[in-house]
Amino acid sequence: MKESIVEGLKKLGLTEYEAKAYASLVGLGEATAREIHEASRVPRTRVYDILKDLAEKGFVEFIQGSPTYYRVVEPERVMERMREDILATIDLSERELKGLNLEVRGSSPVWCIRSEWAIRNRIRDFLETVDGDLTIFCQNFDFLKEYKSELKRHNLRIIVDDAEKFEGLKLEMEAMRSESAKLFHDLAAEETSFVLECAIIKRGKESLVIGRMGRDRLAVIIKIPLLTMIQTAFLDSLV
Repeated sequence: MKESIVEGLKKLGLTEYEAKAYASLVGLGEATAREIHEASRVPRTRVYDILKDLAEKGFVEFIQGSPTYYRVVEPERVMERMREDILATIDLSERELKGLNLEVRGSSPVWCIRSEWAIRNRIRDFLETVDGDLTIFCQNFDFLKEYKSELKRHNLRIIVDDAEKFEGLKLEMEAMRSESAKLFHDLAAEETSFVLECAIIKRGKESLVIGRMGRDRLAVIIKIPLLTMIQTAFLDSLV
């Protein structure tokens, strides 16, 4: 039995024994508890309880007799029902979470995100909520390529370290002076190398700085209007 099948079923909420028993029964189609035990290696002392739990969850059906036979519910039917249940749960949770009224007191104006998923989510949220001019400084071709469609919706100013590196993107850009670009090379923080990918600035509101600290990718959100104005002015001085 492929370990990936068992791991996939476990992610859907089955225990390891339930996953092994169900996957084995998919292969057998119809079988006794003894046959399922032999195929799945689920302990004989546990197999009846496991099959009972699977029946209650709608994964198997059984025909009472001596011996009792168990029949698999087709994976397509099981997965479609689970998909519907998961989507319904997500929709309900989303509605209930939106209904919460949480007042955050003393929230920090600067915080850091390290999860790759969270960074991508924050970037898209940042770009979707722009209601004014947007300034971007970028040294990473892949970033502008990935978010090109979102960027083109805004009144945008893009400053790059090297215009030749970004040829082919068909975005209007400004290249900073070569001596200015050197300022962003070999950055370090507490003896750890820092590579700045890009900075997205909503003038007078907030900014999002994305880079790599050593091997880790991180994003820093800054909600200090004065600091975003200083960031914009600094970039202006380098072009």
